[in-house]
Amino acid sequence: MRFPLTEKLIQRQINHWSRLRELIHEQPAAAEPEAGPVITISRLAGSGGRSLAANLRDRLGMTLQDHSIVESIARTRRLNPELVALLDEQDIRQSDLWVRGVLENRLFLKEQYFNALTETIEEMAMPGNVVFLGRGAGHVLGHRASLRVRLVASMCTRQERVQEQLKTSRAEARALLDETDKRREAYIRKLFGVDPHEPSHYDLVVNTDRLSAADVLEVVVLATLSHARREPKQLVGTA
Repeated sequence: MRFPLTEKLIQRQINHWSRLRELIHEQPAAAEPEAGPVITISRLAGSGGRSLAANLRDRLGMTLQDHSIVESIARTRRLNPELVALLDEQDIRQSDLWVRGVLENRLFLKEQYFNALTETIEEMAMPGNVVFLGRGAGHVLGHRASLRVRLVASMCTRQERVQEQLKTSRAEARALLDETDKRREAYIRKLFGVDPHEPSHYDLVVNTDRLSAADVLEVVVLATLSHARREPKQLVGTA
């Protein structure tokens, strides 16, 4: 459900961001202010993260970065995308990655991936007006992000959603959720050394059990607008 006042605020802020981008292009390159919001989305599987990211893209005219992060790393490092994808939100053993790299005559170790991931996310975030889905973007950017969102939901709700989306059995849905949650948690813990379930890592944690995708979008949009009304800050410096 959309609210007229919210729609007016959104349009006003989008016009403001557009004007900021015009001013940036008119001025010499320097420490540039944000030309739009930078939102990061962390999520439990089946809690609605992808829907939220797509809805933010469409509602606020943002750029969505998800698998494109991996594609960018592979392209700029001249690597096989499949090799880089081995580390995309997954916990792979260093020895396995080393063997794969040797076989392809192009090593790409976990430390290199971390550096490439950090550089890529920071570069993509610099112009503003972007929403990141997963990949630890919130941990890379920290407080430099406009809003760090975490979506959660009960296992029961998530199972029902996955069953409906994939037309699979309850047992298969549960197995898929368990595996995905385990893989993503290990990825964050090993790459960033933090607990992805810790609420203090996020600005907004939303339980989507009883909220529709439209409701969740409204909550996040309002939080984004609230942040945007504060004094713009530079997307540089220490997190």
